[in-house]
Amino acid sequence: MKTTEAEPLAWRRRKDYRPQEILAAARRLIEEEGTTATSMARIAKLAGVSEATVYKYYDSKQELVNQVLVDWATPFVERLIAELRHITDLRSQLTLIAARFMRSIEETPRFHRVFYQELRWADYRGSALHKLNHVFAHSVVEAVQQAQHEGKVRADADPVMIRDMMFGGLEHVAMRTSFIGRPLDIDAEAKRYVDVLLCGVLSEPGEPRGPSETERLSALIDRMEAALRAKPGS
Repeated sequence: MKTTEAEPLAWRRRKDYRPQEILAAARRLIEEEGTTATSMARIAKLAGVSEATVYKYYDSKQELVNQVLVDWATPFVERLIAELRHITDLRSQLTLIAARFMRSIEETPRFHRVFYQELRWADYRGSALHKLNHVFAHSVVEAVQQAQHEGKVRADADPVMIRDMMFGGLEHVAMRTSFIGRPLDIDAEAKRYVDVLLCGVLSEPGEPRGPSETERLSALIDRMEAALRAKPGS
């Protein structure tokens, strides 16, 4: 009787762990071969379940791939955002983001290739992975905007453009190094890259903070009104 009662419990535990086992199998295959060579049948075989069981939990391979990427990226983003809360200097903030980004590429290059080269926009836009990546990428924008508010960055600097230059440039660094197995001093490279990126962006010591868009528009309206009042017969 005891054996009969224990068997359903063991079966139920096995069933409860199936989603995690499927995700682990998918992650292993994606890390080794990318998404193109990964199929639901191969994932099922590695996880020790039927292909029908995989489809029971995930409607498509793309949904499963996205979930694997979300599980991979979530702890990375959460840790980074938590660390950034304790840093107020823009240079230090961007250097930390750059170093974390390049180290992640070095540790999981296949996932980055999947994310940047294999993931289709239609399968990505609006997904949990999309929202997670927005939080990560926007950390650069928020850091630059805060520095602008404090007068440490030129008022005419574009935070979004700085973000694009930063991540676009770091991807090219990775293509020349991490993606092909060349050694890279990540901390030194991150510092050097951020120094170059901020060249000409930071306000000079003692330089007055430039006017904001609202202030410039208000000044323009004032000048127009003054010109109208100065017209004969006005």
